Amino acid sequence: MTNETKNILIIEDEFSIAMDMEMRLQKMNYHVVGIANSYNEALPHLLENDIDIALLDINLNSEKSGIDLGKLIRDKFNIPIIFITAYTDTKTFTEAAGADPMGFITKPVKDADLRNNIELALSKFRQKIVSNPEIETNNNAIFVKDKGVLKQITIDEILWLEALDNYTVIHTAIDNHIVHAFLKDVLTKLGNSFIRIHRSHAVSLKKITSVEDNLVYIGKEFLIVSQNYRSDLLERMKIL
Repeated sequence: MTNETKNILIIEDEFSIAMDMEMRLQKMNYHVVGIANSYNEALPHLLENDIDIALLDINLNSEKSGIDLGKLIRDKFNIPIIFITAYTDTKTFTEAAGADPMGFITKPVKDADLRNNIELALSKFRQKIVSNPEIETNNNAIFVKDKGVLKQITIDEILWLEALDNYTVIHTAIDNHIVHAFLKDVLTKLGNSFIRIHRSHAVSLKKITSVEDNLVYIGKEFLIVSQNYRSDLLERMKIL
């Protein structure tokens, strides 16, 4: 994964700090998908964007803190988080640790701390995904756990994937399989032959029969392509 593909969400209630951080991240070739200043303002960004990492100020000027938001992101979105704070006391650190962050940066933020924490967090998160026991890969197949039994699905069988909260439905021509894993995690296991076309869907590039406006067809079935993913889809398809 190159820096250009890493999408970062900033949640910081001090506008000047947020803008300064965005400028620094852009110079490092990261893509800032949005800036939010509160728990509630962050939610639309989380729902509408494919985010690789979130930078969170612990002390937001709102009813719910950055720690509250961090726990939500961990439980519902499975996105790695890095806390940013001016406070280094033991109480703050202990409370923040409960959200299972991948990093902790103190203000004022230095470029080296920012870059190193992001890269380390992404590396740790990838290792966490790879070790997911619900899905195992073996050459051209994956094994999914179904009632304690590992069942093999060849990757060529898979048509598309559907996100259902923290579960993923694997659709094949014959049947469907539900695994207790986030869509992003499943895609990491499957490799580059699959592409996300919507927050809730990803498809096998090999199985696409046609694309019409904002629809992808797989045989007679069709799925909606969201605007955020359309350009990436067209870029990945070999268009003559």
